[in-house]
Amino acid sequence: MFDVAIKNGLCFIDGKFLEASIGIEGNRIAYVGRDEISGDLEIDASDKFVLPGLFNAHTHLAMTLFRGYAEDMPLMDWLEKKIWRAERKLTPEDVYWGSMLGILEMLKTGTTAFSDLYIHMDEVAKAVGETGIRAVLCYGMADRGDEEKARRELEIGTEFVKNWNGAFNGRIKAIYGPHAPYTCTPEFLKAVKEKAKEMETFVHIHVSETKREVEKIERRYGKTPVRLLDEIGFLDDKTVIAHAIWLDDEELAILKNRGVSVAHCPVSNLKLSSGIARVTEMLRLGINVCLGTDGAASNNTYNLFEEIKLTSLLQKVKTGRADALKAREVLEMATKNGYRAYGLEGGELRQGRLADVIVIERRFNHSPVYDPIHSIVYASYGCEVSHVIVDGELIVEDGIVLTIDEDKVVDKVERLKEKFLED
Repeated sequence: MFDVAIKNGLCFIDGKFLEASIGIEGNRIAYVGRDEISGDLEIDASDKFVLPGLFNAHTHLAMTLFRGYAEDMPLMDWLEKKIWRAERKLTPEDVYWGSMLGILEMLKTGTTAFSDLYIHMDEVAKAVGETGIRAVLCYGMADRGDEEKARRELEIGTEFVKNWNGAFNGRIKAIYGPHAPYTCTPEFLKAVKEKAKEMETFVHIHVSETKREVEKIERRYGKTPVRLLDEIGFLDDKTVIAHAIWLDDEELAILKNRGVSVAHCPVSNLKLSSGIARVTEMLRLGINVCLGTDGAASNNTYNLFEEIKLTSLLQKVKTGRADALKAREVLEMATKNGYRAYGLEGGELRQGRLADVIVIERRFNHSPVYDPIHSIVYASYGCEVSHVIVDGELIVEDGIVLTIDEDKVVDKVERLKEKFLED
């Protein structure tokens, strides 16, 4: 008898879909196999797909408040003329409600864990605790060449790590989040990395998102962002960089040799005309690439199924090869690669792994099913998610999020938007 038994589903195991049942004890998967099992809670997954939960590896969660606020603009104009100005008005309470809305969307579309880099992060942590989702959280730091600001930012970031790492039965992993090489000096980035090593945790940062950014760093320091970070000892297997679009061959080799993971965000990259990352080449080199949505202001959703399909399609176009990136590889990017990037034992339907599991209904858009991998990657919308289990707890049942009052959250956010319309 297990705590939870997911019975007779078509399960994504070791890169293939196989008929199996999943037994969960506590917050871990205790059994994967063909035997008849039972549980205190039983989910009949007959004629359904069972997958490890999706991992959104790069978000700015409370930017749900800016969904549709700044449209059809290149990145730096988008940031400087709209987003950074609006963010000055954000209160901690705003961030809490924006985070609740983002978590609602992620849970409904099968995301069981996410990585967030933003401000007022205590409120994000509270939302994670209340909703039952798993998260890797960091306060977004930027010193902009100001020594006093650098001291305060590192202090805030460290306090956040101390206060929240391991919270809620380990569902929160607190790390460091310097914004980017163009908003953080090398001295500050070096200090952040040293502190992260002292605290034995990870670092997450934006790198080489736009051509303009790379050119700016080259003019300022005489080298590209990846070379700069490597020179100051910033890059290692506890570093996750978001975007990584404008990289040359030597920089890809640096990422591979240092064990750096990359969070690929195709929808945001296209929407801001930032470019298309060299994902196929990264994977062939052995770089761990995972998927993220970025913030809802530049996406405009937190639905990873959009990223999954588009990731494959973009690499086909970029390389001129229809077989450049296989559906199985993309599904693994969205699951186990994300957990691996942040040092979490999840993203796989395997005994001993974290019990973060989703069940997907087979609907008309999947029919006929020749290969479930192709049905999931190329034909899913995200609304087919029926059940979500995080850390062994049922969070979504029959498409309803059990831990969130959906109407209350949506109503609150609709009223909050008025302050951002004042400019």
